[in-house]
Amino acid sequence: MTTTLIAIALIAWCTQIIFSWFQIRRFNQAFLTMKKGTYLGVGRSKSKRFKPRVLIAISLDKNKVVIDSILMKGITVFALPKPIIQLHGLPACEIIPENIFPNDPTCQSALAIALTTNKK
Repeated sequence: MTTTLIAIALIAWCTQIIFSWFQIRRFNQAFLTMKKGTYLGVGRSKSKRFKPRVLIAISLDKNKVVIDSILMKGITVFALPKPIIQLHGLPACEIIPENIFPNDPTCQSALAIALTTNKK
């Protein structure tokens, strides 16, 4: 009985590692295909148990205008990167995370972190 439980735990742990690797690979591929500007910012929401984690990457050109972005949000390893269309073409200094994501504080936090070095 104990051996069976240990085997099940090992299989579950290995499966989690494999799925996590696929998720990291999906994000890295999306990140590498982003239009490259003079700045690439990445922001991650603070972790809370059983709340979706958010990862946002933005690319700015030399005029500090958003040329590309991706959002990855989810609890499981099946979260997929998606573009944030409403950011494209906006100057970084005019982006207010609360206006972009009015009902999502985790996305607001991640976007603010991704933009912090540009607002100085």
